[in-house]
Amino acid sequence: NSLRCSVQITMQISSSKISLHLLNFGTEAALSLEAHGTGLVAFYTQVSDVLINKVEVNNIVYQSQNHTIDISGCRHSDTVYKPGTVVNSDPQICSSVTCSETATLQTSGCGPLEHCQGNGICVLDTMLDSTCTVTGPTVIDVHGHMNSIQDRCAYSLFSTPSLPDFLVLGNFRDRRRKDVSFLDSVTLRVDGHDIHLEQGGRVQLDDSTLTLSSSPQLVHGVQLSKDQTGVTAELTNLNISVFFDGNTAQILLEGPAGSSVEGLCGNS
Repeated sequence: NSLRCSVQITMQISSSKISLHLLNFGTEAALSLEAHGTGLVAFYTQVSDVLINKVEVNNIVYQSQNHTIDISGCRHSDTVYKPGTVVNSDPQICSSVTCSETATLQTSGCGPLEHCQGNGICVLDTMLDSTCTVTGPTVIDVHGHMNSIQDRCAYSLFSTPSLPDFLVLGNFRDRRRKDVSFLDSVTLRVDGHDIHLEQGGRVQLDDSTLTLSSSPQLVHGVQLSKDQTGVTAELTNLNISVFFDGNTAQILLEGPAGSSVEGLCGNS
C-alpha cells in the first residue's frame, strides 16, 4: 500500500530533540522515532492498558538515529490483533475470523451449497449429478459459476480430501490464437502416476502409450475406455468420471454425498 497520510510530533526533552512520525498506508500503519542527542528514548503503544508495540532509539554518543516499526493490526471486541493471527475460530460451525496480512478482519465459513461436519471441514450438501465442464478457456464449476483461464499453465480441476492421492489437472495451451488459452489435455494423478488424456484420443501412463478400446481397462484403480466420442476415466469407488474429447472435459460427480470438492471445479 502507498502512503496515504502522516502526522509528525516534535518535542524537546533536555538536550534531545525527538520526532515521532505516524504513517498511514490505508489499512496498515507504521511508527517512526527519530532522536537527536544522547541516551535512550523509548515510546510504547497501548490499547486498553495493554502493551502492543515498543519503539526505541539509544544514542550512546551525540548523534541522530531513527527506528521504524510496523504497528498495523486489527481491532475486534476492544482487543488488538497483529496481522496473520486468528481472532477467533469455531470448528463446530466452520467459522473463523482472522487478521489478514494487510490488517483487515476476514471472516471465512462454508459456502452456500456446503455444510460443516463439526470438525472445521466444509463439505457439499450433495454431489449427486454434479458436473464440472471445461471447454476452451472456460471452466463451469459444480456450483454453475463460470471462470476463464487467461494463461498457459496446468491447473487443479478436481481433488478431494477423501482421496489424497488423486488429482485431476487441466493443461491449457494456445492453439491458432496466441492470445487465448485452450484446454489441451487432462491429467489424472493417481498414486504417484500420471494418466494423460491427450489430443486425438491418445492416452499415456507416465511415459508409456496405452492402447484402449470400448472395454474398460483398469489402470491404478481407474477404469479407462475409449470410443468414437472420446476417452472416459472412472473411479467407481467414488462414482467420479472424467470424459475428454480433445476439446471439452466433463467431470461427473455422482457421490458420495458430503465429499468436498477442491480445485477449479469446486470454486472457479
